[in-house]
Amino acid sequence: MLSLSLTLAAAQANQMLGGLVLILATTAVVSLVFHRLRLASIPAYLVAGVIIGPGLLGFISGAEEIESISHLAIILLMFGIGLHMDTSEIRSELTPIMGMGILACILMTIIVTPLVMLFGESLPSSMLVAAAISMSSTAAVMRLLQQRRELRDLHGRMAFGTLIVQDLYAVIVLAAIPVLIAWERAGQSVGQGPEGVVHTGIGGMMSQAALAVAGIAAIVFFGRLVLPRVLYLAGRDGGAEQVLIVGAGAALGSAAATAALGLSPELGAFLAGFLLAATPARHQLMGQLAPVRDLFLPIFFVSVGLGLDLSVVVDSWWIILIAVPTILLLKAIVIGFSAWVFGMAGPVSAMTGTILAQTGEFTLVVVGAGVVSGLVSTPTAAVVGVVVGITLMVTPTLFHVAPHLARAFVWVRPAPWRRRALRDIAGRRTTRKPEAMRAIVAGYGPVGREITTRLERVGFEVTVIELNPETVKKQRGLGRSVIYGDAANAEVLEEAGILGIDAVLLTMPDHEAVLRACRLSRSLAPECFLAVRSGYLSRGMQARGVGADHVTIDEIATAAMMAEEVCDRLHGRLAEKARTTADDSHDAATSE
Repeated sequence: MLSLSLTLAAAQANQMLGGLVLILATTAVVSLVFHRLRLASIPAYLVAGVIIGPGLLGFISGAEEIESISHLAIILLMFGIGLHMDTSEIRSELTPIMGMGILACILMTIIVTPLVMLFGESLPSSMLVAAAISMSSTAAVMRLLQQRRELRDLHGRMAFGTLIVQDLYAVIVLAAIPVLIAWERAGQSVGQGPEGVVHTGIGGMMSQAALAVAGIAAIVFFGRLVLPRVLYLAGRDGGAEQVLIVGAGAALGSAAATAALGLSPELGAFLAGFLLAATPARHQLMGQLAPVRDLFLPIFFVSVGLGLDLSVVVDSWWIILIAVPTILLLKAIVIGFSAWVFGMAGPVSAMTGTILAQTGEFTLVVVGAGVVSGLVSTPTAAVVGVVVGITLMVTPTLFHVAPHLARAFVWVRPAPWRRRALRDIAGRRTTRKPEAMRAIVAGYGPVGREITTRLERVGFEVTVIELNPETVKKQRGLGRSVIYGDAANAEVLEEAGILGIDAVLLTMPDHEAVLRACRLSRSLAPECFLAVRSGYLSRGMQARGVGADHVTIDEIATAAMMAEEVCDRLHGRLAEKARTTADDSHDAATSE
């Protein structure tokens, strides 16, 4: 029996491994073709899923074979969103962001619900589908904003904040599914004691809600008091590798805890990220987890493509033909209007609404939960899946169209009641003086300390990047601008302000880390002065080859400094000896 179980487990593992190999190979080929055609990558992932899925070649029967990996991608995505939630950076924008996000979600749910009911769904089911459609794609939009370097622009910040609100809305909607089920059952059992059904459902939900609140409170307590200390010890004793292990463990552990409480694991991952966002390690974690997330997210989009049933397109083509442009237009108008209501001018409102007009991954998650609970019919879910796939495919096009629409709405002024808020947001700037020179010093050992002191003495504004948490804590206490992390981490460099920096000075003793940081710094800041420290001449030439403007060779600098110091000391000794010899000669001559 044990032998049979092991054989079955091995067969399932081989099947999943074979499916992953096929997915990655197909995705690589299709992505290369799309890249040659100058098309975006996300549609390539969807197309790859359609090609190998049951709709065409049928190599993979469904998304179940990679469901765990695609689900892990969403958990990592929500963890990353939580890490980005540093409210201190967007404190002045928090009210308009929350307001426009909430207003857009509510308006879309209200407007779309009757449209879904036209196709035969009940009111509770239609509300769930409408709420799902109100959500945009965090994965697609964030990826494109980062690639286009627009995340710190006003429309990028508004879009990012709105996506966070939508993701929180998804969590609320998932938690409300039992209420909608009780509502629908009560409506179906009119005249057969619906009050008892409702009361029973409400009682169970209240006890479940109390348990969930207590569990979340425990997670927050642990995350606030214990997790930062564990992370600090990991960084002090084990370095960046241990920080990654602790961070990833916190994300998965929190996700498992909320799942055990009957809530979505995505909520737990978001909570873990949000709690870690207040720690110095947030940027280091974002950069370390980015490659894993970037590997898993394509698999998620491929799984979406696997679920696109082409027979649904054939049978319900007219519904899809109406639904796709209607949803894109409605969401662009509603989100743009919400942005205008909360202080955005016409161009920013138009850009924000346009780039968020698609549906997203949480649309599928919410509708899928509705299907599992019996609230949403399978044909409706299939149509929604196709609509999500198509709107994701056109997302890169939305980004290209958005600037043109922004220019068309330049005449639209902000809502008169929000003019002050708009000025506060649009006028947010860094506090540094315009004439000040800025530098990044990576590594705060003896060399980094000396360079930082001298640069500050001549008027530079210096930001230090350091991997020793004790040094970071001490220097922050002294008022110095210090970021915990690895200079070879793009998230850390961007947080340090490398875009537009005047000089980057890499003083770490690790040659490989210096080369990685040098290459990355040059790609992010092509015009900056880039100086590095290298142990040997041959390695210094390698640093030159990847973009360094100046290289200080430890062995040459040590030789020169040692020669100078030794010669000075020996010269002094020689002079002293000469004086002693002269004095002795003088004394001898005098005695004679």
